[in-house]
Amino acid sequence: MAHSRTRRPHSSEENSIQNRLLAQFPTEIYRKIAPELEPVTLSFGQVVYEVGDRVKHLYFPHKNTMFSLLCTSQDANAVEVAVSGWEGFVGIGTLMGGDLSQHQIISQIPGTAVRIKSDVLQHVFQTSMEARTLLLRYIQALISQISQTALCNRIHSVEERLARWTLVSQDRTDKSQLPLTHEFLARMLGVNRSTVSLTAATLQQAGVVRYSRGKFTILDQERLQEVSCDCYRVVKEQYKRLGIF
Repeated sequence: MAHSRTRRPHSSEENSIQNRLLAQFPTEIYRKIAPELEPVTLSFGQVVYEVGDRVKHLYFPHKNTMFSLLCTSQDANAVEVAVSGWEGFVGIGTLMGGDLSQHQIISQIPGTAVRIKSDVLQHVFQTSMEARTLLLRYIQALISQISQTALCNRIHSVEERLARWTLVSQDRTDKSQLPLTHEFLARMLGVNRSTVSLTAATLQQAGVVRYSRGKFTILDQERLQEVSCDCYRVVKEQYKRLGIF
């Protein structure tokens, strides 16, 4: 395989810290693609792809970095349907026969990631059964998350959904404090800002979370799980069954 960069490949030790999915790649496959992995830094709310954009790269987040996948309408409304952190990647459509993004993909929790050209990973997907199995397993988990989120957005209260969303975000970080504004949370949940403010205030008064100046802090994770709808448990168990978490 011809390499477009001469950057030294990551060691397996470094890789195991950076992205859990890449860490499971066969050693010989990872060594081949390592020079093609381009490090990137993502800012809060940065748009990686708009709906309909051609997917030229797939992004593999590092720990403490998280992407949101949003469905958008023609009147600029949006709602989050899934998240992806260091357990996976974004840009799945290019491995499934498509080349255009079906979602708006933004950096929800800023940090670092690596990206790789779509055609490079497509070659790996087509030639390595073990890598293909790993990638498809993650895609299956992500589709399950999207399906469960659709149900959640339809039948559960904002309080339940906010609790679930906060837990999902924390699962992809090692922090109890998340850099989130009410405006951003409202967009993710598909509700207005005042609804998020009232809901967050209720959770704060109950001593479950604390919100101050764009920082959302989990104070009692066990109680937050009690507030959350069952969708959190269902998706997490599916991810565990598939070996994602």
